[in-house]
Amino acid sequence: MSIKLIATDMDVTFLRDDHTYNHSLFAKVFRQLERHNIYFVAASGSSFPRLQREFKDYTAKMGFISQNGSVIHLGSKLFKSFPINQESLARVIHVLDRFYGPQDINQLVISTSEKSYVDQGMSTHDFNIVKLFYENVECVPDIRQIFTQRPTEDFTKISINFANHIDLKKVATTLDGYLPPSLIMENSSFNTDLIGNAAATKQNALSLLQSHFNLKANEIVTFGDNENDLGMLAMTSQSYAMQNAQPIIQMQAAHTTTIDNNHDGVLQTINQLIKNER
Repeated sequence: MSIKLIATDMDVTFLRDDHTYNHSLFAKVFRQLERHNIYFVAASGSSFPRLQREFKDYTAKMGFISQNGSVIHLGSKLFKSFPINQESLARVIHVLDRFYGPQDINQLVISTSEKSYVDQGMSTHDFNIVKLFYENVECVPDIRQIFTQRPTEDFTKISINFANHIDLKKVATTLDGYLPPSLIMENSSFNTDLIGNAAATKQNALSLLQSHFNLKANEIVTFGDNENDLGMLAMTSQSYAMQNAQPIIQMQAAHTTTIDNNHDGVLQTINQLIKNER
């Protein structure tokens, strides 16, 4: 079965738990992908600048789905983004303030396609965590006023990292009835929910790339481990849930990797798939 494109989630899928990956093995695998004309796509809930950092030597030759599908790049060129209108953004902040206090939210991040903003009152510890996932981060005096302070910017995603005592299932139940229908909320691991344009999902982003490259669904391979990967896993018969994923995620994929994320599960599986292509 021919493979034309491979899309993989990043954290807890492609990356190890310590947010690193096997660079030497990836270099070998990437050369094989180029040889077989297979396009590689990193699909993540985090930002494009972070993904550029992770793949700095390969950016020009691969694709990027960032912010859970809100932003799509082909190389360094912006292919498509899904902004959120100002009214909806203000509504999200209002709803969060109504139900949750400062002790309930560790990190509130509001992003455009190229930059992310946090409140200057954020602790150094939390800021360093945000930098890991978003890279290009700017502190502002009052994050809740960011929309009026920068009215010309196209904001694409709101990320809320909740404190450990907050149950994300209850968050979904609480917020779903109050968010505008134009928005979607998805879990993105690490007790974090991402809120963005309802059209901005990893599945929709990958579907746009599928159309752009004129691919059949079974020419695409996908890897994931979490709820926000389910759409990608459902769209192809060559989908792989990670060995370390929860059983409910594995049930939605066509296959499960035999190796977990801490032992190069994605790269080892791609290696085998390429061998099978010969």
